[in-house]
Formats: sequence, structure tokens, C-alpha cells
Amino acid sequence: MSGEIQVSSRQNVEASPRYPAGLAGRSRSPSIPALTSVRFFAAFYVVLTHSLPWIKNRVSLPLPVVIFLSNGYLAVCLFFLLSGFILAYTYSELAPGIQNCAKFWEARFARIYPVYFLSLLLALPFQIHTLSLKSALAVLFMVQAWNPLRPELTGAWNYPAWSLSIEAFFYLCFPFIQMRIASMSRRAFQLLGAGALLVCILCHTPAQGLGIWNPNAVAALPIPLPIVRFPEFFLGMIMGNFFVRFGSVARQPLLTFLAILASILSLSFTTGPWVSVAVLPFAVLLYSLASSRDVITSFFSYPIMILLGGASYSVYLLQLPVRDWVRSTLAHTTASLSDLNAPLTPVILVLFSILVFRYWEEPLRKIIRQRLAAWL
Repeated sequence: MSGEIQVSSRQNVEASPRYPAGLAGRSRSPSIPALTSVRFFAAFYVVLTHSLPWIKNRVSLPLPVVIFLSNGYLAVCLFFLLSGFILAYTYSELAPGIQNCAKFWEARFARIYPVYFLSLLLALPFQIHTLSLKSALAVLFMVQAWNPLRPELTGAWNYPAWSLSIEAFFYLCFPFIQMRIASMSRRAFQLLGAGALLVCILCHTPAQGLGIWNPNAVAALPIPLPIVRFPEFFLGMIMGNFFVRFGSVARQPLLTFLAILASILSLSFTTGPWVSVAVLPFAVLLYSLASSRDVITSFFSYPIMILLGGASYSVYLLQLPVRDWVRSTLAHTTASLSDLNAPLTPVILVLFSILVFRYWEEPLRKIIRQRLAAWL
């Protein structure tokens, strides 16, 4: 959801404060603009899902469209795959040592916490009367989805933040796993990747925890525990490592198109736990976007698309606070304006998220990196 994609070209370089020796290895990784941009579509898909009740009350939609919009929560699965892929790709040569692990965690904290904290500040006026101290502390420390005995913590304060709690667990584990799998053989990567894919599909990991948001969901766990969603992140890691070691750049527009089509079809015609089959076209799509140079990846590489991709983290995490602020503001206007809350929110959200990305997320990330680098 928040993989650091925009990094400079792959070449031998001296260690720098941003890429110290041992953290990024001997080289930097080239940017993959298409993977930056695809994040926006995934984030906006979630926003559309939350707009479904308003749309259904006004438009008669075909059943596949309703199913497609209802399955927007599966974008989180795409985020987990993408996060594992990009981290493995960016830190493919992560060297052993607690100092390198600490620098990796520092980079992750600086990347995700500024917007995370802003989302909590914006949501606080609407949650303060129901937010307990234990819930607040769990959310602030990003562990709200870690406790199977306290499922009510998962959606506390700003409930899209539950996925960042799971990402925090992934980040904690990543350095130790990456240092052990980076040098595996091609065959080992293929076997592990196939195994992780089967676990995601057959164990229905993308559907786990759905019971929080959909009481009628089939075979849902009480909360989406990090360990349950880990196969999706691990599959992304395997793909990222395989791409670094054995991948090649090729013109594959047909494969990318088929992966997009298969993703849409799987999201439009599957319900219940078997929505997990979407993991397969998701994985193919990400790998194809990373390895192809074609008209589709060219579209994803336009500056406006990259800007929207950069703002996608804010789009995802700020969607509910912005919706509440828009609703609260429009509540003091006429009834006709108040009813425009649902269509106005996505527009305001995207514009606001671009501003947050440019003037909050990026500046604070740099400041935090500098301060933590000096302290560590």
C-alpha cells in the first residue's frame, strides 16, 4: 500500500544518507512508474465501494456491476502483493545486521506515519466520544489488528488504518525474510511462489476478516490478523525477488491486457470466500506491468498518473475522514446540497490527497528521515 516505488536508476553508486551501505546494497533500483500509478486505481476502487449504497439508491445496476463494486475491499490484497513486490525489488540486496534493519524500519516509518497520523487527527472530532484510551493507543502504535482477543480494536478510530497495522507487521518481518530468500535458486522461487499463491486462493486469505465489514460473509475470521494475510505479502516478495534475479523487460501488451480483463471478470462474478481467485490475475498484472514496455505501461507512466499514484496512499487512508468532514459541512446547507455528499467526496478527496502528498507526506518524510538518521 505504501511501497517506496519511485527510486532512481539502477547503477553502481556510493553509499549516501538515503541509501546507506548495506541497506540498498551495491545499486539502486530503477523506478517502475506503472506500479506507482496502479495504486491510484486500487485506492479509488475502495472509495467507489463505499459509494455503492448511494449509487444503488439512484441507479439500477446490473448484478455484475454491483458485485464488482462490492468487492472493492479486495484492493487491499493488491496493495499487500504490491508492497511485498516493491520492498523486495528495492531492498533486494539488504545486508545482514541490526543497523541495516533499523534503517529499513526508519525508512518505512517515515514513509507511512505522516499520513497515518494526519488521518487520525482528521478523524478524531468524529470519534473522540467513542474512542477508548486502549483503542487509541493500539491505533497510534499500529497494532490494532494484532490482537485476536480484541477484534473491536481493528476498526477503531479510522478503520482503513487496520491494513496499515498489518503492513507494520510485514515491515517488522521483512528484513529477516529477505536476507534469507534473496539468494535462492530459480526453482526455489517458483515453488515458493506457487505455494504462496495456492495458500492465498485455497485458504481464502483475501476474504479473511471480511466479517468486520460484512456480517453475511462466509467463512470470515473475527479480525484480519497479520499472519493470515501474510501469504499475500510473501507472494509479492517472491515475485519481486524473482523479477530482480530472473525477470526481463519485454513488450507484452497482450498479457497485461488479459490480466486486467481477468481481474475485472473475477471481481465481477465471484462472491464469498472464492473471491480469493482474484489473487492470480492481480499477481500476473503486477509482474506484467513491471516487466513490460507497451502502450498500457506507457499510459500508466504519464506524469499525471504518477502524481495520482503518489497521492493514492492519502486517497485510501483519508477517505473516511474526508467523507465525514464533507458530510458535516454540507449538513448545514440545503437538503439538495447535503445529498451531494457521496458524489462530491471522491472529487474533494483526490484533490485534497494530491495536496497532502505534495505538502505534507513528502516534506515530512524527508524531515523524519533526516532526524532519525542523525539519531541512529
